[in-house]
Amino acid sequence: MAPFKKLKLLLWKNFVLKKRKTLVTVLETLMPVLFSAIVLYLRLNSMPRNKANTNYPAVDVSLLPVYFHNYPLKSKFQLVYIPSKSETLKAVTEVVEQTFAVDFEVLGFPSVSLFENYIIKDPKSFYVLVGIVFHHDFNSSNEPLPLVVKYDLRFSYVQRNSISPPRHLFFQEDIEGWCTAFLYPPNLSQAPREFSYADGGHPGYNKEGFLAIQHAVDKAIMLHHAPKAALDMFKNLQVSVQRFPSGSHIQDPFLVILQNEFPLLLMLSFICVELIITNSILLEKERKQKEYMYLMGLENWLHWVAWFITFFLSALVTVSGMTVLFCTKMNGVAVFRNSNTTLIFIFLMCFAIATIFFAFMMSTFFQRAHVGTVIGGIVFFFTYLPYMYITFSYHQRTYSQKILSCLFSNVAMAMGVRFISLFEAEGTGIQWRNMGSVWGDFSFTQVLVMLLLDSFLYCLVAFLVESLFPRKIGMPKSWYIFAKCPLWRKKSFPVIPPLLVIGDPEKTSKGDFLQDEPAGHINAIEIQHLYKVFYTGRSKCIAVKDLSMNLYKGQITVLLGHNGAGKTTVCSVLTGLIPPSKGHAYIHGCEISKDMVRIRKNVGWCPQHDILFDNFTVTDHLYFYGQLKGLSHQDCHEKIEEMLHTLGLEDKRNSRSKFLSGGIKRKLAIGIALIAGSKVLILDEPTSGMDSSSRRAIWDLLQQQKGDRTVLLTTHFMDEADLLGDRIAILAKGELQCCGTPSFLKQKYGAGYYMTIIKTPLCDTEKLAKVIYHHIPNAILESRIGEEMIFTLPKKAMPRFEALFADLEQRQTELGISTFGASVTTMEEVFIRVCKLADPSTNVLTEKRPSLRHLPRNHRVPVDRIKCLHSRIFSLSSDQPIRLNTGFSLLCQQFYAMLLKKVAFSRRNWMLVLSVQILLPLVIIMLSLSFFNFKLRKLDNVPLELTLQTYGQTIVPFFIAENSRLDPQLSDNFVKMLVAAGQVPLRIQGSVENFLLKKAKEAPEDFDKLYVVAASFEDVNDHTTVKALFNNQAYHSPSLALALVDNVLFKLLSGANASITTTNYPQPQTAMELSETILYQGPKGHYLVVNFLFGIAFLSSSFSILTVGEKSIKSKNLQFLSGVSMAAFWLSALLWDLISFLVPTLLLVLVFFWYKEEAFAHPQSIPAVVLIMMLYGWAIIPLVYTVSFSFKTPGSGCVKLVAMLTFLSISPVVLVTVTSEKDLGYTELSDTLDHIFLIFPGHCLGMAFSNLYYNFEIKKFCNAKNLSDIDCNDVLEGYVVQKNIYAWESLGIGKYLTALAILGPVYITLLFLTEANAFCALKARLSGFFCKQKLRMLLNVTGAEDEDVLEEAENIKYHLDTLIKKSPLVVKELSKVYKEKVPLLAVNKVSFVVKEKECFGLLGLNGAGKTSIFNMLTREQPITSGDAFVKGFNIRTDMAKVQQWIGYCPEFDALLNFMTGREMLVMHARIRGIPECHIKTCVDMILENLLMCVYADKLVKTYSDGNKRVLSTAIALLGEPTVILLDEPSTGMDPVARRLVWDAVGRVRESGKTIVITSHSMEECEALCTRLAIMVQGQFKCLGSPQHLKSRFGSGYSLQAKVRRKWQQQMLEEFKAFVDLTFPGSSLEDEHQSMVQYYLPGQNLSWAKVFGIMEQAKKDYVLEDYSISQLSLEDIFLSFTRPVPDTKENIQQGQAALDSSLSPSNSRPISSPPSSPPSSPPSSPPSRPPSRPSQPPSRPPSRHPSSPSQPPSRPPSRHPSSPSQPPSEPVLL
Repeated sequence: MAPFKKLKLLLWKNFVLKKRKTLVTVLETLMPVLFSAIVLYLRLNSMPRNKANTNYPAVDVSLLPVYFHNYPLKSKFQLVYIPSKSETLKAVTEVVEQTFAVDFEVLGFPSVSLFENYIIKDPKSFYVLVGIVFHHDFNSSNEPLPLVVKYDLRFSYVQRNSISPPRHLFFQEDIEGWCTAFLYPPNLSQAPREFSYADGGHPGYNKEGFLAIQHAVDKAIMLHHAPKAALDMFKNLQVSVQRFPSGSHIQDPFLVILQNEFPLLLMLSFICVELIITNSILLEKERKQKEYMYLMGLENWLHWVAWFITFFLSALVTVSGMTVLFCTKMNGVAVFRNSNTTLIFIFLMCFAIATIFFAFMMSTFFQRAHVGTVIGGIVFFFTYLPYMYITFSYHQRTYSQKILSCLFSNVAMAMGVRFISLFEAEGTGIQWRNMGSVWGDFSFTQVLVMLLLDSFLYCLVAFLVESLFPRKIGMPKSWYIFAKCPLWRKKSFPVIPPLLVIGDPEKTSKGDFLQDEPAGHINAIEIQHLYKVFYTGRSKCIAVKDLSMNLYKGQITVLLGHNGAGKTTVCSVLTGLIPPSKGHAYIHGCEISKDMVRIRKNVGWCPQHDILFDNFTVTDHLYFYGQLKGLSHQDCHEKIEEMLHTLGLEDKRNSRSKFLSGGIKRKLAIGIALIAGSKVLILDEPTSGMDSSSRRAIWDLLQQQKGDRTVLLTTHFMDEADLLGDRIAILAKGELQCCGTPSFLKQKYGAGYYMTIIKTPLCDTEKLAKVIYHHIPNAILESRIGEEMIFTLPKKAMPRFEALFADLEQRQTELGISTFGASVTTMEEVFIRVCKLADPSTNVLTEKRPSLRHLPRNHRVPVDRIKCLHSRIFSLSSDQPIRLNTGFSLLCQQFYAMLLKKVAFSRRNWMLVLSVQILLPLVIIMLSLSFFNFKLRKLDNVPLELTLQTYGQTIVPFFIAENSRLDPQLSDNFVKMLVAAGQVPLRIQGSVENFLLKKAKEAPEDFDKLYVVAASFEDVNDHTTVKALFNNQAYHSPSLALALVDNVLFKLLSGANASITTTNYPQPQTAMELSETILYQGPKGHYLVVNFLFGIAFLSSSFSILTVGEKSIKSKNLQFLSGVSMAAFWLSALLWDLISFLVPTLLLVLVFFWYKEEAFAHPQSIPAVVLIMMLYGWAIIPLVYTVSFSFKTPGSGCVKLVAMLTFLSISPVVLVTVTSEKDLGYTELSDTLDHIFLIFPGHCLGMAFSNLYYNFEIKKFCNAKNLSDIDCNDVLEGYVVQKNIYAWESLGIGKYLTALAILGPVYITLLFLTEANAFCALKARLSGFFCKQKLRMLLNVTGAEDEDVLEEAENIKYHLDTLIKKSPLVVKELSKVYKEKVPLLAVNKVSFVVKEKECFGLLGLNGAGKTSIFNMLTREQPITSGDAFVKGFNIRTDMAKVQQWIGYCPEFDALLNFMTGREMLVMHARIRGIPECHIKTCVDMILENLLMCVYADKLVKTYSDGNKRVLSTAIALLGEPTVILLDEPSTGMDPVARRLVWDAVGRVRESGKTIVITSHSMEECEALCTRLAIMVQGQFKCLGSPQHLKSRFGSGYSLQAKVRRKWQQQMLEEFKAFVDLTFPGSSLEDEHQSMVQYYLPGQNLSWAKVFGIMEQAKKDYVLEDYSISQLSLEDIFLSFTRPVPDTKENIQQGQAALDSSLSPSNSRPISSPPSSPPSSPPSSPPSRPPSRPSQPPSRPPSRHPSSPSQPPSRPPSRHPSSPSQPPSEPVLL
């Protein structure tokens, strides 16, 4: 198939699945749009405002600000000069002191180091206003100052006169301190900086007194050099500074929001996309769907390309929507109102592509979907955190640091947003012409390139990890995958290094049991010394050991073995799912480790577990895999129709696989394997879970298809192996025990004849045994299980068989025999003997069963002890019966059990708990604090020389009046000075302010860089006014402008060589000043809270993993059915999760201590932090529990919860914080939103932490400033600092704690109502008004009923009260309708009674309604109509009381993988109320009886399917259940385990229990059931004991014979002629290759006579084996079910389709006793396979459908036997 066609097919698959997963698709598309809507909302709530031209007043620098006169001081300000040895400096400083009206204390320090030490350590240093440090080495104390003077002004690190409102906590536009590391703000915008401050505002050159001190020092220097001239000049001269006028502009506070919040919101919006992509890919990997597609012919690269195109198109839609939202103007504004729409789209698209590839990369590191999804989301968030490090110190970071950080796509995205916001602030927006413009050596173009590079790198990592480390599934490629050198290829480099030291591989001890290879057959599969070892920690498990065997074309090779023998491992190795540890396997000459791609083109695989897409229909699956295997479009449709017909799935063609039953899924899996004619078929238990008819159809299909194929089949059904297997291989403990044809194995392991007897309840076992021993004294009672007894009859006693059979047949009623039969060695006996020989312990275990045996046995446990313990377990009468706990003691015991379950989950999933619940929130906080602290450390203020050269070459406009009073040559001198400094002088005439306004309007982009300062010298009369004008966009321009004019004046006084250079060098920061830096730490608290909320979202969502997991596998339903109370279940979970929540809470406090984050680590704050966290846990955990009801898998639940909690916690906090900004004027809206969002625990958590942080820090600041409460609150503009942090008002956390405390009980109540189905019941009541009539009409559709069924219903109707009192289970007219678009009637007025010591069997095809009955009895599904009573309690009204009396084994194992088998049993024992002192005994005995001791202490996830069924059955039998419901309990079990379960169930029934069982195994039903009913389309068609049904519906015998294949054709024809002649009236039921099945009429025939005839015929006609049996239960079952098409599959899942079989014509039941044959043969598959799905120990191969003509006395048709053939069924000889 051309790659393009495969790609098109994969895209079709992906989009169909996305279309049918509507919620996930909508979430993926809408989450980014929702976050975009938040940005749009913020945009519309912060509209730009027009500002007119503004001229600022001049500021006099000769005076200190008023602040210094009012500042409350206990001591004088200090002026410090350095070095102190110079008297000259002291005199200069004293002149400065005398300049001002404020008293100063003048101090001198010998050196700078001593001065800094004084500042840091001495509290008195608080009063130091400034340190004046002169850069001159004075040789003597009186040495004068040089003409070239350089000095530092060292003001306090923290500005003392700048009290800013808390808006700076969020809208942080400036850097803390004096910003000497920066010339301009990092985020320079077009709008004027500090618009409302005439003196320039931050960093406070005027308010802090810097300009006044600078001018005073300059003036003192001038006085020192020219005392008289200076005094004369300054008498009539005034120096002032004036800010550049600002032109008309638009003030847009949103641009700050854009830069601060938009990157975070954009990252959060795409994190949902990343989670969904990762989850989608990992789900395919976890379910092995990806590897299955590879196996069916898909190339790896196509798989990834298809996923990329799928998500790319989704992202295209999303990004298009986001672009429209961002760039469309509403009310004249848009988020990006100036930027190019195309560039915005390209930028978002590049980020989306990088996100897709990031998700691809993360998916390759994991195998489990929910783990990979969670960790992928965490890592994605972590890749955003470096941006905080970059953005807060952007200009200090090197180019290489920026480039490296952009290797994280989130950082590159945030950098891109930064550039966009900067260009938006300039008013130009990002355009094609300026996208290459460099801001701090980086540009927007580089951001786009880095995003594309990130995508490539992520893709490369994904490819390498996928190829070299496929983990559990897939074949690894060589490390030199890119190397193409031929020399390298020649080297023998083992792909899989040997893991075992193997002895001589040729050595074998099993040669006698390995048949010679068949001649004339093509060897298609060759396995040579294959080993497979699995490692778990330090222990290893050898799954396959030295396996060597060949498989041949045209043959079916059957692989048998006990559960865990290695069958599935062998299949997985051959299909390339897992690599071999050692050895080789060749398929058509290709080695599996090297040529898997070629091999897979010819391999069809049906895995043990269905690998189906939940939302694909049956037709979709066949179409997809057919096309994938290379079928043309036309051929594919033809093959699909043919396959649907062959499999009997026509009516299911449009049903999604998630609604199909297990049996139908198996059919579909087989159809997929066969769809395109694969030459090699590997079928792993293909017929498990199918009903009898379906199984036979599959057998027939496989016989037809094997002609030119090589088939490897594994099964637990021995009759299936016997019939289908050309060769059979048996594995035990991973080793091949024997291999050969069925006849070869029977010959090797045969031990005589086996007689199987099915008893009636009246059977006297001892009397029956005496009769048999009378005829054959050395007969052995091999087993007695339930109603089945098996005797071994030695071959040498064969002459006596006829007499024995005749005696048994004549005395059948007297001896209490239901049916009996005889056979030669069956495959089941061969299997059991092989297992015993391979593992002697199996011999002891299997023979430990308490069956009546007449051979001496050595038991591990004394018989008396076994009987004693049995009585305790199965409640046989004893002197001291166990009294179950009740009331409060039971509640406590259940609470304890549920708590231990949660503890076990946390302990066994410690990696998940440690990473998500503990490390994640802590690491996020630690990283965030590290970035902030790093920023504070690295941004220490450095010395800055205040000269124009610092800003490069600038233009200095100046105005000097002609013939200036100061100096006629002033203009020339000024020009010379500027030119010498490398500046461009520009003399202007007229107003400097007007000139500057004009220039700013003409060239706004370059103005701020070119025009930094200006000067104006004006003469008014005899007075000169000198104005130093500064551009406030530059931080240090005020001081720069002043230094410029002071230098001009100095040169006028002292000559051209004179100069003054001032340096701003802030003092080191004191401990007290550190407490005041809150105003300069930017949005630290805000980002800290937002980051923390994200981590908490993951922590909170992790609490859903267990609850969703229990719900999805129905373990929770089983626990509730076992009797656990709702309070015990949920409150125990809440308690443990709160304890789990306490751990990260306490560790969080330690982190705050470690980082010295006083706001949270202060003694008063610690209790508040703990209280906030625990109350949040109290509120969020019940909410998570409640929401988890809507999720189906833990992975998808985690993804959706993370997205939901992130959105509902971060978005409200951002909205409330942004709208609370005073400048926006939306404080009322902010308060309203704050109150609305109190219903979200995440918002309460975020706001509580935020308020706690800011309240503490601002309170500290006010204390440091010695501000009173009133003054402090006045400064805070509406905020009120709370002394009590628990206050309700502004900056208090009281209302948030109260809301969290209230939300806990609210959500718990909501949880209990949801659990109790209160909302569903309400909905049902409301909808019931409209649906009653329709349902009534549907329930009235009934067909003719059997007389026994009618009699049962009438008896219940008229004697209901009596029956309720006497019978443990009474069901009256129970009906179930699935209310969907087309209502589906699943169960139609079923009535039956089950008494004590009765086992009632429900038989029927897949979808007949059996499981629906169980679902109603267990209340998994509501009852539509009718009633059911258990121990007198009505299930509909008293379910809580009913639960303690019911034991339930569901159809699918509801087991918790993280617990051991023993722990599961102990947990359910506690739920049942078994006293603690008896639990160990009861559990041990259950384990002993079911032979589970070996693996009882292993985790359930390591169990095979069969072992899981054993454990499920054990749970159902535990405790004191009166009614035990077993839904297909033995499915997937090997024969040994199956019989052990039967034995246990039989003894439980004998102890007085009531059992209801469903099964596809007729042998199981005959062995266990005392009464049974056959269901067809939701109705009972017959009801009674097995013997009653046999007597009523048939008589005669069934003969099956198998001719040796060597003489197949010739002898078969002769044998058929012999039968026709010897048995007149016989009819050929089925013929297939070497096997024939006949019906023999019962008249004038005895069983003994038939046996004698056939024993002679065996020799004459070279029969391999034969079986004779009386009419079996299976014949009766097939007679009712054969004509009926399959109906609703697995009704418990409710598929929305009304099956055609519900039509009146199809709902007609078969006439009660089918007394006459049908006029025409019933439709059946092309040919019927000859064998049965599950072979009983003594079970013959199965029988096939009856022929068209049948005698009137038997059922219309018989089919091959059911899953496991009844003991009384045909007996193989």
